[in-house]
Amino acid sequence: MFRSFIALSFAGLLAACGQPAPPSSPPEATTPPPLATSGFLTAYVEEDFPMTVPELRDFLATENLIDQFEPVGKISTPVATEILSGTWPEPDAVRRVELADGHYVIERITANEPDFFQYQIFLFTNATGRGVEQIVGEQRFVPTDDGTRFEWTYNVLPHNTFVGLFVRSQMDDIETYISNGLSRYAQLARARVNGS
Repeated sequence: MFRSFIALSFAGLLAACGQPAPPSSPPEATTPPPLATSGFLTAYVEEDFPMTVPELRDFLATENLIDQFEPVGKISTPVATEILSGTWPEPDAVRRVELADGHYVIERITANEPDFFQYQIFLFTNATGRGVEQIVGEQRFVPTDDGTRFEWTYNVLPHNTFVGLFVRSQMDDIETYISNGLSRYAQLARARVNGS
């Protein structure tokens, strides 16, 4: 009971604080925290693509997935990226992502194998940073009879248990956001295969 009261009070405080103003200049990368492996709240989506795994990976290299995202709830969309270090999308490469609302996130690649891609988002200038320490995204590419199943797991690590209750209330929007974007991306891939 007491824990629930504290959590609800903290969630109310976060909501009352609202969204911080966008930064006056883009943030620079900081040292990322160690890659988390547990304690996540997780969203999962999947979509079938009419391409082999290598064909889909080539498609991902030429057609930007983040262009397919649209706002959901309080989630803003990416409008630009800038590589800060390394060679994207090789492991340890870091880039800054500008969002439509003037905020930024910074992400780094943590694994890039033929059938598995993993990245960590670790700096947020928007209200997400108040509740979230990091996000670990994992994309798996599974061969099927008709092409490839693209499995996307979006692991969100809250700063602590109390704020996790507030973050949990945002997970449906997060899942809808990545599901809609991946669905539009699959439509784009089908159109490419069909020559339209």
